[in-house]
Amino acid sequence: MFAELFAVTAPVFLIALLGFTWVKRGQKFPTDFVSVMNMNIGAPALVFNGLLGLGDKLFEASDFILASAVTIVAMLALSTLVALALRLPKRGFIIALYSTNSGNMGLPLCLFAFGQIGLGLGLTFFAVSVIFQFTVALFISHGNLRPASLARVSLIWGIAFALFFILTGITPPAWVTNTTQLLGGLTIPLMLLTLGASLATLKVENSGQLIALSALKIAMGVGMGLGVATLFGFSGVERNVLILQCSMPVAVFSYLLASQYNRNPQEVAAMVFFTTLMSVVTVPLILTYML
Repeated sequence: MFAELFAVTAPVFLIALLGFTWVKRGQKFPTDFVSVMNMNIGAPALVFNGLLGLGDKLFEASDFILASAVTIVAMLALSTLVALALRLPKRGFIIALYSTNSGNMGLPLCLFAFGQIGLGLGLTFFAVSVIFQFTVALFISHGNLRPASLARVSLIWGIAFALFFILTGITPPAWVTNTTQLLGGLTIPLMLLTLGASLATLKVENSGQLIALSALKIAMGVGMGLGVATLFGFSGVERNVLILQCSMPVAVFSYLLASQYNRNPQEVAAMVFFTTLMSVVTVPLILTYML
């Protein structure tokens, strides 16, 4: 069991550690450039191929898409209640508590733990999460909801093109699949390197309250994943992927929003760091429960 868990978790944490160490040693890492490339080119290519790989099974996963949306909405509601109950600055802490790093960390874990089917379901959760990030999370941070901004999210176009080929039954040209496979193959390791590099540049405030909130955030995610998976009657890979994606640390994107709109960026940065550090312990425990 230990060898199996190590094979799943070691690549994720070691590659992130490589990015972290690289920056801490004073080396340059183009975090902004890589992040933009991943979001606008790599992730759409990865989603395109992942959904094509699911094929007609994608429509069998319609319940999973709905469950992902229900989970995220429920986490938003619960995060709002926690922020109000604890009298926290609402905007910054809500986006931190509700978000999960379902991309940089969640996708490679879904792949290594559950194979291509797990990656496809993980990509589905990630796609739903991105839609919320660019609408609801932006509204919470900035106060202006602009659904039309989704048209500029390249990930949506990756989903749309995949659906076109699946619905029409047309086989995409080999040059399209080969190109997107190469780009998608680069995306996961670059996500992990960028995660480590981003953590290395965060200024962490050592606060007992923030550590407790970070632990609460992980617990909320695990509990919500278990609850929604049970509600939908999921079993096997669907259940495991939903729980795993919900249990991920605070998304780095939450810190970017908090920093851009001055919504307690230092506190959110600390929660990103603490939850990621906690995941070194919590992820193996969760996978032990699943595998």
